[in-house]
Order: sequence, then structure tokens, then C-alpha cells
Amino acid sequence: MHKLRQILIFLERGVSIRNFEKEVKVSRKTIGLYQQKFLQTGLGFSELLQANDKELERLVDLVREDVPGDTDPRKGHFYSLIDYFTHELKRTGVTRLLLWEEYIRENPAGLQYSRFCKLLQDHIRVTKAVMHFEHQPARMMQVDFAGDQLYYVDPSTGELVGCPVLVAVLPFSGYGYVEALPNMKLVQVVKALNNALDYFGGDRSEPSPIT
Repeated sequence: MHKLRQILIFLERGVSIRNFEKEVKVSRKTIGLYQQKFLQTGLGFSELLQANDKELERLVDLVREDVPGDTDPRKGHFYSLIDYFTHELKRTGVTRLLLWEEYIRENPAGLQYSRFCKLLQDHIRVTKAVMHFEHQPARMMQVDFAGDQLYYVDPSTGELVGCPVLVAVLPFSGYGYVEALPNMKLVQVVKALNNALDYFGGDRSEPSPIT
């Protein structure tokens, strides 16, 4: 129970799993399993900390660390990588879809995309992200240019040519569209936006929120 409360305290403070794994001396997999149980109670970490030992044990249906019970082992593995996922999401041009594709290549029997996004979103929410938005499916398309300069090779000359890259994302699912443009003139940008709408199956006849 003492270990359990230590885990709760670190989670409540938003400390990364990698850091408090060293302090609590509990494996990342076990921390991930308990974190999932805490989320399933529907209560915040601060509320759980206020419960007495018996009530806390009842709320999380406490299990021995070496007997994960009916907990999906894929979740434990997912939470062992959570620091990497959240760090990569801060990089320009990295989306949930790109992260999942990398993850599933290395773990073919891993979590499906929808479950991957749900667990990732739950983690971001409970670790008190600075800003959080709730999005409805297919109601908004977010657009920006990739922050780092990208290049392509001109096959006729072998020259390396820099180009702006437009990135469009549906924020609810993280589903994305990327297009390299010859330049950033308005005509090229409008064409790329229309291509993105066509790719997503959007309707050009009505104004669509674009951010």
C-alpha cells in the first residue's frame, strides 16, 4: 500500500514514469498497470490519495505486482514507451498516426490505432497537459507548414531542391495529409488545401473550419 501511494503521488505531480521508476523501485510495466487501474476508477489522483487504505484497495481492485490478472500486457508495454511517445509528439510534423505506424512495425501484435490513441490521450490528460481540446470527428482540419526544411532530388539534374511542406491533420483522430509544394504562393497553398479536403473526403461546397 505504501508503494501504491508513492505511485499515486508521483502521478498526481505529473512526474514521468521513467523518473519515478527509479525512486519507487517498481517496474514500468507495474506502474503502467496501476496507472490504468487508477484511470478506471473515474477519480482523480488527488481524490484517490484522500481515501483510506481499505477504500483505496477496494477502488483499484489491488493485485500483486507479479500477477497482473486480466490486465492486457500490451498496455504495460505501451506505458513503458509513454515518455518517448509524449516527447516525440512535441516535435514538428509528428502525429499520433506516425507514432502508431512506427510502434506497430516494431510490435505487430500491439494495440490497434484507436486504442493506442485513447491510451495516449488519457495519459496526456491525467498528467495535466498545459492545454487540452475536445474535438468532434471530421469537424475540423488543422493546417500548418512543416517546421524543418525538406528536400527532394531533381531526377534530371540530381540537384537537391528545398520545398515547403503543407501538413493537414484531423485533430480527433490524428489522421494526416502531407504535400510538398513548389513554393508558398497562394495558388499553390489553395490547391494543396483542396487536395487535402479531397483526400479526407470533405465537402468543398460548404465552408469548413480550418486552423
